[in-house]
Amino acid sequence: MQKLISVPGIGAVLISKKSNATKFKLKIHPEKGVLVTIPYSCSYNEAIKFINSHLDWIKEKTSLISEKFNDNLFTPESVFLTRFSKIAFEVDARIGLTADIEEDVCLFKYNPLKIDFNNPDIQTFVKKVINRMLLFEAYEYLTDRYSRLASQHNLFAKDLTIGTASTRWGTCNSRNEIRLSCRLMLLPDHLIDYIILHEMSHLVHKNHGKTFYEMLNKLTDNQSDKLNKELKKYSIEIKPGDYRYQQ
Repeated sequence: MQKLISVPGIGAVLISKKSNATKFKLKIHPEKGVLVTIPYSCSYNEAIKFINSHLDWIKEKTSLISEKFNDNLFTPESVFLTRFSKIAFEVDARIGLTADIEEDVCLFKYNPLKIDFNNPDIQTFVKKVINRMLLFEAYEYLTDRYSRLASQHNLFAKDLTIGTASTRWGTCNSRNEIRLSCRLMLLPDHLIDYIILHEMSHLVHKNHGKTFYEMLNKLTDNQSDKLNKELKKYSIEIKPGDYRYQQ
C-alpha cells in the first residue's frame, strides 16, 4: 500500500506500507526521490511526523544527490557503452526527442531548439529508454549466467525473471522465485555472478543469518566479503560510462 504526499520544501514523498517492515525507513533515491517505508500497522500521519523530524537531513541529502545528478547528465556528447550496445545522438529539426533501439545502437534523435538536456523529464526519458535497452540485453545474458551457476551448484529457482528494478540488484521470494535487475549489465561478470549466487543462497536460507553467509562464502570460494566490498563501489543508477568490461 502506497501514498504519495507533498512536503513543503521537499516536494513529493512516496510512503510505502509493508507487512515485513519492522521500523521506519527513510531513503533518498537518485531517480525515485524521497522514499519512506513504514510497518503496515502504522498510520500515514505517523509517517508524516517521521518525515518532518528528518527534514534537515532530507534537504541535505537531496541537495547532494541533485549535484551528483547534474554531474551525470546525459547529453549528446555522452558515452554509454555496454557489452553489446551503445547510445548515439542525432540532430533532427523535424521532431522534439525520439528514440529507437535497433541491433546494437540506441539512437536518440532530437531538436536542439526544443530539447533541454538539463530538464529532469528529458533525463528520465533517456534513462527509461536505456533501461529498456539493458532489459533486451539482459534476457539472454543473465539467463545464461544463471543457468551455468545453477547447474554447477545444483541450486535451481522455481522461476527466473529479469526485471527493471532500480533499487535492488536481485531478489528471491518465499516461493523460491528469483528476479534479477537488468541493471546487473552495469557490473563486471564476477559481480553479476556474486549477485546470482547471493540470491541462490536464499533458496536455502531466507534471511541473512550466519548459515546464509556461510553458504554464500562457500559458493564464492571464500570471497564473499571481498566481493561485497567491491560491489559497494558500483552504482545501480544509469549514468554515462563504459560498461563493456572486456576481459
